[in-house]
Amino acid sequence: MKNKFLKVTGFAALAFTGYAYWSTKQLRTTNYNIASTKIAPELDGFRILQLSDVHGDTFGRYNHRLIKKIWAIDPDIIVVTGDLLDGDEGINTAITLMRKLARRYPIYYVTGNHEARSANLEDLLPELEKAGITYLQNQHVHIERDGKSFALAGIDDPSMLIQKPHQFTFAEEIAREEEIVQAELEEATAGIPDSIFTFLLSHRPEKWPLYQQAPVDLVCCGHAHGGQVRLPFTEGLYAPHQGFMPKWTAGLKEANGKAMIISRGVGNATLVPRIFNEPDLPIIILRHK
Repeated sequence: MKNKFLKVTGFAALAFTGYAYWSTKQLRTTNYNIASTKIAPELDGFRILQLSDVHGDTFGRYNHRLIKKIWAIDPDIIVVTGDLLDGDEGINTAITLMRKLARRYPIYYVTGNHEARSANLEDLLPELEKAGITYLQNQHVHIERDGKSFALAGIDDPSMLIQKPHQFTFAEEIAREEEIVQAELEEATAGIPDSIFTFLLSHRPEKWPLYQQAPVDLVCCGHAHGGQVRLPFTEGLYAPHQGFMPKWTAGLKEANGKAMIISRGVGNATLVPRIFNEPDLPIIILRHK
């Protein structure tokens, strides 16, 4: 009886491990229709694909599954909300992916905390520029179609300005991050008329209270990895900079007339597998209201 129990337990553990790995390679899309009176009729149906938290992962040889998935979606633009890299690994995988996508689509990029601590950031940024990718470093551009436009702003991850190791306590680090984000938001949105729909790219969803105070209508974030382990009726088990039982890890959040879309990301940065948490490719569809 004991041997049978051990065999059943072992088989169940093996099956679960296999499922956990398999699910990390299944790319899922979610459509978000964002309506606003600021969105002109000419921009109705404009489609934006969000790619977040790749962490150097691959989906098929040379990332062909991810690339074909994005080609099938055929967005108007792609926005990348940080963590293309994972620490000090090489940049070849990330750059090859970006080059292939940039041949078809305009791409706009902001940094994540993993780029901030990577020794390869100084190599990554020039290669992105060569590929024609726009790095939104606390600035904005206007995206136009048929004579009408919306503003696309982006801010750096706050850890870009916090050198590690440092002597801050956790509370002091968070306070410093919020000072940085506040200043970056002001810089990135300066000069945008109130009448223009403004779309912000930022890596960090936990700064949602700050985004609500900024002159933006929609924010796209990543970073939280969907809470890593998705549990029923929760936002997952754990998220960086939010801790256990986090509040903001995935999906659409709305407050004070603003909206935030959080991608669960496509890669993984920890030894803990993503469980019930498949890689996520949000598709944002602008709608005239």
